[in-house]
Amino acid sequence: MTSVTRRIFYSVVMSFFVFLFLLVFRPFGLGSEPNALFFCAGFGITCFLVMIVLNVIVIPLLPGFFDENNWFVWKEMVWVIINVSAVGLANAMYTAWFMNLNFDLTLVGTFQFYTVAVALLPIIISVLTKYSVLRTKYERYSDALSNDVKTQHLLENQEIHPVIISSSNGKLELDTHRFLFAKSSDNYLEVMYMDGDTLKRDLLRKTLKSTAEELEKIPDIFQVHRSYIVNLDRVSRFSGNAQGLKLHFEEVETVVPVSRNLTESLRNRLAVRH
Repeated sequence: MTSVTRRIFYSVVMSFFVFLFLLVFRPFGLGSEPNALFFCAGFGITCFLVMIVLNVIVIPLLPGFFDENNWFVWKEMVWVIINVSAVGLANAMYTAWFMNLNFDLTLVGTFQFYTVAVALLPIIISVLTKYSVLRTKYERYSDALSNDVKTQHLLENQEIHPVIISSSNGKLELDTHRFLFAKSSDNYLEVMYMDGDTLKRDLLRKTLKSTAEELEKIPDIFQVHRSYIVNLDRVSRFSGNAQGLKLHFEEVETVVPVSRNLTESLRNRLAVRH
């Protein structure tokens, strides 16, 4: 199921829940409304339309905020509050139109309260479920990959390849035994590597994209994130949480994130190498 399909499905489920809740419990005088079925259906449709606009149209326009690699509970809660507030406002407008009422702050406040009351339980369940699923998934991945590192990853048994990175302000020549990772820094490339027992850092005027293309034929080198290229032979262990997989190196405290959309590719690459 694609992310867009999931968001549409979620919008349908939430809208149906709103419709069913109102139809069964008949709050704010719906019990005496002769057209209660149609009225409740209108709330469900209103909820669906608002959620489609926010979650299918708006989300792709803000890729930075909604980057799954930077998912946090607080971000999810902020977005949920925006959704609930927008649905509450739309419900107030719909009610004013349907029942010929004055659209004022009192009506808006009333429907904000009712919308929060109706949506609170499914919101909590949704956020906690997403957090739990993501955390469990990436903890399981990290445990499996860390076990592979412990049992199969021996540097002295790995084939050594030359790592040559050319740039407008210099040329760095290493090999895969020394190279740790490279990080994008605006139009520069920050390269971390070992010189004997000393950790070194070079800053080259070069993009990560061009570097990835330059090193793509080296089996130990893999781009795990839009900002990082790593030497898989130097990864000491993996960790995982709701934000995804993380790579750790013995020589440096930097924790390198793995893009969620590259997790399976990383696992396949590691399987091929071993």
